[in-house]
Amino acid sequence: MSQQFSFSSIISALLRRFWLVFWITALGSIAAVVFALNRPAVYETSAVIQFEMAQVEENLTSPGAASRSTSVETRLKLIEQKLMSRDSLLEVIEKFDLFTGDAEMTDAQKVFALRTAARISTLIDPDQAWRPTVQPSGLIITVQLDDAQTAADVANELLSRVLIEGKSRRAVRAEKTLAFFVAEEERVSAEISVLEQELAAYKTANQASLPGNLLSQRDQLARLNDSLLAVEQQLIQLQTQRERIRAEDLERQTNLLRKQKLLLQERIQIVQTALNVAPEIERQINAMERRLGQLQDELSVITTRRADAAMNQQLESQNQVERFEVLETALVPEHPVSSGRRKLVAAGAIASLMLAVGLALGLEFMNASIRTSAQLEKELDIRPVVVIPNLDRQKYRRRRRLAWISGLMALFAMAAMLLQGRAKELVEALPIFNRSSRVQ
Repeated sequence: MSQQFSFSSIISALLRRFWLVFWITALGSIAAVVFALNRPAVYETSAVIQFEMAQVEENLTSPGAASRSTSVETRLKLIEQKLMSRDSLLEVIEKFDLFTGDAEMTDAQKVFALRTAARISTLIDPDQAWRPTVQPSGLIITVQLDDAQTAADVANELLSRVLIEGKSRRAVRAEKTLAFFVAEEERVSAEISVLEQELAAYKTANQASLPGNLLSQRDQLARLNDSLLAVEQQLIQLQTQRERIRAEDLERQTNLLRKQKLLLQERIQIVQTALNVAPEIERQINAMERRLGQLQDELSVITTRRADAAMNQQLESQNQVERFEVLETALVPEHPVSSGRRKLVAAGAIASLMLAVGLALGLEFMNASIRTSAQLEKELDIRPVVVIPNLDRQKYRRRRRLAWISGLMALFAMAAMLLQGRAKELVEALPIFNRSSRVQ
């Protein structure tokens, strides 16, 4: 037979199950009090670092180089990753003997616990937060631990590590940048020197074919051709006059002219070869000079960048560049942040009450008994002829109301003591805890 609950029937059911509701609520509230009291206190402290812009503009000779440098946000992320790395956190754990209460905790668990307890967040101007290129103005290092002094020490340790890491990163970056451009300047200068030597040797080896000597080579070729023509004419003239010249003189003059002709032909061949290879020689020289010009332009850029890097390193050594400044150091917190014990107790009491009410209504729903004439008429559609009243009902109701009021007053008293910060006294005053202490 099903149960149909009305508001009055629900009140009656709760009154019938009063002691069940009361004891479940009381025990649940006591358990919430014990849990809240045994919950360790957590202290929170914070340190603030401000990001100061450069007092002297970097890269004065190359304004665009500053925009190509690593952004502030990226550098802060790199510092945070280095700070929260496993080795760095293990050093902090070992230095302050953190998490020594549990001997079974591994290094990985300790690192995870410290990463959970410590967090680093960036400071961003709320008015500029909508901008995609907004840069953070600082860092907040927050640490939560069960000991106030240790929390402050760990936060200040992380603070000092951020300062050291930020300065060392900039110093190393400036040093490596300068070393890189110095090495590049030496390399390009060496390449220029080698190429200049090769170009000079090439011009010396092909001097006759140089563009500046082509005009004189052509004039020389014309003169050689004229001389060759004159020698040939002389040979022809000797052949026509052979009857009038003695044989010995004719042979001697003929041999001499033939030798001159051979020398002129060889010289003409050399000059003609020089003129034929002149275009290729000019192309090779132009290629080498073009490569030399590129190297000289590269050397000029590298020299400028090296000067910028040297200036940046000088600014870094004088602490005139972007840097971290301590805005607030971490102080020892006076009160724990885990002040939610009252909320825990209130939540536990409410949950216990809801559980008790639900359990009482569930038991009533599973009970198929018919308790009133109205319920009988509604369930069976039968009107009872005679209803015998409970003669002690008035006294029973009075007793239940008194018990209900007493239980509510006890719960209200417990809540009032909790709100006044006297939870420990309440627990010590409870008989159940006194008995457990005597048993121990």
